[in-house]
Amino acid sequence: MYSSSTEANSSPPDAGKYIRLGIIAIIGIIILVIVGNQGVILSMNMTEFGYQFTKPLYYSIISALALSAVALVNVDIKNRSSIVWYSIHVMITFLNRTTHDPVSKNVTSFRDYRLSVPQFVIWQITKIFLFGAFFVNIMFGLAIVDMVDNNDLGIDNLSKLFLLPFVTPQSSDAAQTVISLIPALTILVPPLLGVIGIRLALYVGLHSIIRVITSYMYDSTQGKPKFLSYVSTIEAIIGIGIIWAGINMFFTEQIDYNTRYVIGGTLVAGIILIGFSIFDKIRSKVLTHPIKRDIYIRVLVLIAIAIIVGSVMAVNNSIADTRKIEYLGPYTQQQITINRYLGELDKVKVNVNDVKLESVSPNNIKSYIEQNRDILRSIRIWDWEAAFAKLKPEIGQRQYVEFDDNDILRFNSTMYWAASMKPVLPSTVSLENRWYNEHLVYTHIPNGFLTLDATTGQSIDSDKLFAQRSIYYGEGGLFSQTWSAYPTNRQTSAELDGALYSGKGGIDVSPPLSWIFEPNFLLSYPTDSVHVMRYKDVNDRMQTLYPYFLYNMFGQNVDFYPVTDGNKTYWLIPLIIGFDTNSVPWSMGNPYLRLVGFALVDTYDGDITLLKYGNDYFAKMIQRQYSDKFVEIPSWLAEQVRYPQELFTWKTEMYNIYHVTNTEEFIQANQFFKIPDRLEAYYIEAKPPGFEQTKFLGLLSLELRVSQGRNLSGYMIVENDLPTLGNMQFYQVPTNSTTKLIGPTAVREALEKDTDFSQLKTLLRNPRIGDNILYRVGDHDVYFIPVYTAGSGEGVVAQLGTIAAVGAAFDGEYYVGLGNTQEEAFEAYLHELSGVVPTSTSKDVISPDKNARIQQIKSLIEEKNLQIVTPTSIQIPLSFKEGEISYYTQSDLDATSELTSKFVDDFVIPRSKRILMWQDGDALNIGTIITVDNVIELHYISIGVGK
Repeated sequence: MYSSSTEANSSPPDAGKYIRLGIIAIIGIIILVIVGNQGVILSMNMTEFGYQFTKPLYYSIISALALSAVALVNVDIKNRSSIVWYSIHVMITFLNRTTHDPVSKNVTSFRDYRLSVPQFVIWQITKIFLFGAFFVNIMFGLAIVDMVDNNDLGIDNLSKLFLLPFVTPQSSDAAQTVISLIPALTILVPPLLGVIGIRLALYVGLHSIIRVITSYMYDSTQGKPKFLSYVSTIEAIIGIGIIWAGINMFFTEQIDYNTRYVIGGTLVAGIILIGFSIFDKIRSKVLTHPIKRDIYIRVLVLIAIAIIVGSVMAVNNSIADTRKIEYLGPYTQQQITINRYLGELDKVKVNVNDVKLESVSPNNIKSYIEQNRDILRSIRIWDWEAAFAKLKPEIGQRQYVEFDDNDILRFNSTMYWAASMKPVLPSTVSLENRWYNEHLVYTHIPNGFLTLDATTGQSIDSDKLFAQRSIYYGEGGLFSQTWSAYPTNRQTSAELDGALYSGKGGIDVSPPLSWIFEPNFLLSYPTDSVHVMRYKDVNDRMQTLYPYFLYNMFGQNVDFYPVTDGNKTYWLIPLIIGFDTNSVPWSMGNPYLRLVGFALVDTYDGDITLLKYGNDYFAKMIQRQYSDKFVEIPSWLAEQVRYPQELFTWKTEMYNIYHVTNTEEFIQANQFFKIPDRLEAYYIEAKPPGFEQTKFLGLLSLELRVSQGRNLSGYMIVENDLPTLGNMQFYQVPTNSTTKLIGPTAVREALEKDTDFSQLKTLLRNPRIGDNILYRVGDHDVYFIPVYTAGSGEGVVAQLGTIAAVGAAFDGEYYVGLGNTQEEAFEAYLHELSGVVPTSTSKDVISPDKNARIQQIKSLIEEKNLQIVTPTSIQIPLSFKEGEISYYTQSDLDATSELTSKFVDDFVIPRSKRILMWQDGDALNIGTIITVDNVIELHYISIGVGK
């Protein structure tokens, strides 16, 4: 019942209206803020980076316009159809119909629906703006612009590609044709095939299907459905689709003796279907229903084509099984040629490594070592893990940094490990202080590098290598998570250590743009300009400004490392280009990878300099478009640059297969190599055969894939010095060589089986065996293996326990030498190889066993004319340990003798001719009993002798 109280409690009649307006206003404000923020960021990018930012944007727009136009623009101005506008028309009509009207009555035929000419033209332009972003292909845009500048990408030879499946190649001419087409096949063809396929799907497939459906609905209302007409349209759609599939088969990664039949059968089937469609279209003017016989004929024709093609392929395969070389050989030769081009394998120099095991006369060992002192002093003893563990404690109490990476560098022919760091927010920072600390305090790393000599393991003062150690642009941590800023009129600094940034990185942002960029600035700095530094992660920075290159390969970021010109410090980033080759015949899907050059990114300013290196078609293209940014590699970088490990490993993987150039051997597949498991490329100072002095090289060992043994087939090196940067050489062991070159797994077993090392391993208690790197020292191939007392995962600083030199040449016996230094280890190896082991060959050789070491100690005491007494137990209230030492190796003997002699002279000889000796666990105790003020005291020393 209506009452005054009901009236009072009811909502105002316009409340819903105000709520709707409020919601619309909120949505509008949110959209305005988002659009405004993105607009400010775009403006800041253009102001800070200039054409470095706008150039990729320009190429993106060019590609979006070109590819979206091909895919989406309808040029049929006569019919002027549009699926989108037709759907809107149908929905409006459906909503406006009465409840008693059937649906079919309100759905007009798509065939009869047309836009007006202005609306049709505007809609084609609108589609490009609406959907162009989905078609961005920056490499395609770059290639289009370069072609406009009258530069050819090999498209003139594209017609020759369509002959390749139908002509059996007799030499490598077919492969050379493909090689000339690789620029077009990698950059232009894939996106064009994609957008043409989309166009066919939209304007041939979807348009025609909708036309059939709506025509059927309309014709049904008239009582005259034209089924034969519908069937003819469907036949045309399928026929065109099959023909398009056949055309795509020309752009495949593999062509063989059956490809011609597959393509031919596919094209014939498509053409026949189109012929049936035309025939049925003509008959549909008279007939409305298809004849069953005609349907059977069409199906049987397609089945017959499939059976004929399948039978021919089966017969070919059967013949090829017995005449494989004749049938498959010509195509295999093309595959080898194409992939050798992709991997640049023709540039790899192959050397025969005739492995020999020749001993050096004991009288000449010292001089032999002196002759090879240059390489022995360059041996890399400290590996990545040990260096990382030793450098980690040097971070100290700085909770705002963490290690990011550890890179091997070379300065003045010396190898160093350089650990770079990243800023992190300390866990103790409270939530309310997080924004302030992220953006204003932890803006950089004050001392961003720690260095370690890779040979001696000594920490190096990084200031001697890097004059500029403040990192404002780096990798990971806060660099990748956020930006930093400071007010331009500041007198004091909130940055770490009160640093006042004075570089060129970043941009000044004035109100009100600063408010839109970060609303907090509206309250904190309402009238002041703010200097903002963004894209501080160098990977993000490079991807934003130079998105043409690969910054992640094979599942991990491309490695970059610090270099210096003596004043400034830079990140050296390899500029690697990569393309899929799925459209390149005989490529087998192996990618096209090339080193275009390098980028120097200033760690303080973020400034980027591009360095020239490559000379392939893309390198020339990018260098033309950025002619004012590319410069020659400076001379100061000549001894710091190194060839990218990712490319070196990939090229070696390609070489593993395509070093086999004989088609018969390739088909037999018993000469393929592989990189041993868990082995990565080592960067070292070495002197392989043919080199007059030590060189900075990358090294990878290779072994046969099918071999049951674990011997090396050889090893690959890559040079890092300019001007021979990137030159690769393979040192191949002849398959019939009587002396083998053992691999990493076998050398590890050889070390484990060595008697001296087995004893030392027990004494060192769970040591970690480091990298086993193969070196050529004189005429000897030797693995140098460091053994550490603690691993990085134990929370203990790694220490070097010993160094093993294991002979890589094997003729039935392993030769192992141990030493405190690489020189001592190599000397011990040479003595063992010569069959003579002097008592002082190596100070690190283990004494034969525990009993022998105890007997040696007894001899030291007996030389003092003392009687050794071995009590069963000692129970004296007062005991004093006067010294403690370990006697595990021969190098410990002198110190043990000195301690023993001192104890005997100070505590025994003045008072007694007897000395006590007893064992307590791993220790041998030597003592004497003294009476002082009528109190009996036991004084002793403890010598660790092992179990």
